Amino acid sequence: PADVAAMCVRAHVAQAHWGGLPGPHRGELLHRAADLLRRRGRQLAQRIVAEEGKLLADADGEVRRAVAVLHFHAGEAERLGGELADAAQSQTLAFTRRRALGVVALITPWNFPIAIPAWKLAPALAVGNAVVIKPSSSAPGAVLELVATLHEAGVPEDVVQVALGGSEVGLALADDQHVRALSFTGSTAVGHRLARRVGERMRFQGELGGNNPLVVLADADPARAVELACEGAFAAAGQKCTATRRLIVERPLYKTVLAAFAERARGLVLGAGGAQGAQVPPLIDSAAAAEVLSAVTQARSMGAALCSGGERAGGELRYGSFVEPTVLADVRAGMQVLDEEVFGPVCAVQCARDLDEAIALANAVPYGLSASICTNDLHRAFEFVARSEAGMVHVNRPTPGGDPHMPFGGLKDSSASGWREQGVEAVRFFTEQQTVYLHHGDGFAAAAGDGRADTSEAVR
Repeated sequence: PADVAAMCVRAHVAQAHWGGLPGPHRGELLHRAADLLRRRGRQLAQRIVAEEGKLLADADGEVRRAVAVLHFHAGEAERLGGELADAAQSQTLAFTRRRALGVVALITPWNFPIAIPAWKLAPALAVGNAVVIKPSSSAPGAVLELVATLHEAGVPEDVVQVALGGSEVGLALADDQHVRALSFTGSTAVGHRLARRVGERMRFQGELGGNNPLVVLADADPARAVELACEGAFAAAGQKCTATRRLIVERPLYKTVLAAFAERARGLVLGAGGAQGAQVPPLIDSAAAAEVLSAVTQARSMGAALCSGGERAGGELRYGSFVEPTVLADVRAGMQVLDEEVFGPVCAVQCARDLDEAIALANAVPYGLSASICTNDLHRAFEFVARSEAGMVHVNRPTPGGDPHMPFGGLKDSSASGWREQGVEAVRFFTEQQTVYLHHGDGFAAAAGDGRADTSEAVR
């Protein structure tokens, strides 16, 4: 905690100069950092694979995402502005401007060890804040590389600093009087505790868990539905807050989709992140694997039918944190796999009589991060969009995914604040708005009187 306090003091001092730079200058440095990151992409992706465990192709994609985010917000630094209007008073111009908050703190998770830090760091720095970031202690390496790259690009060292450590470091950031805003991505329970802790002392952004549904209607292509379900549920071993946790199928297709989904799950290849042909990587650690399998065991003890998986991998993979892609049917309320976020390759399948019941089942959880529907009926698709209690809705796409220029965030317990990440919404979180009235009429000149000539140099 003493180290955190010292970091925040240095950040507070450094921010005055950083925030006073022209936005295009800050943007130029972020563009430079993005270019450096792109050139080191494969090296950084391999470090992510070694430390966090994801597939190399996914790590490559994550680095590219971080590069895109840096470029986008470098552009936002050049466009940072406000609104212009005529004031109610004559010869007066009214306009708004956005300015940095000061020092902001970021707490990021291990499952996207460079993309999520990038989409918090980039807007915070672009608008002129100084940043102290605490990455997950399970996978801090990518953040260290990202921040070192920012420093190399010309961002002053005290403007962006890394605080390594566990929960005591995060709490110290939340309690520091120099910190004006805290952006957190992680579990729902921790996010709500942090929100209560900071109260009204600072701005808080919490992107939390998800229990995301994919709805398959009777008019959908079953093969396409299974493809979406597998990609959403089992990519990255289900270690995404937007992963598909629940598959809700309209009755005419239920048995067909369930059988094909389970068969596809059984055929997926588990393997280490750099292994040739691997499709499902390990979980982050053995504790995570045990927690996921505990939820599966609980569901089976309550009557759920195991259609695929449900075990740790054997053979050469038995020493790793591998969990087989798991499909469960006959699920009901009270089961963790249905009611809670089980952070692994597990998907619970439900049958719905019609669209109304499918929407009711999709909304019947405390979370509201992402939702998807698979259908060829545009009218029913838009009805689902309108009635879905999710911050992000996909049509004929998997539940994970999003673009750097679009808002990212959830509803209900998936968000502890309502603030959105990414896109221009991120700029709003990391700035405060100021309204300015500028009188430019004769009254100003008259008020200057005979002193106008004496003050002309100062006015210039």
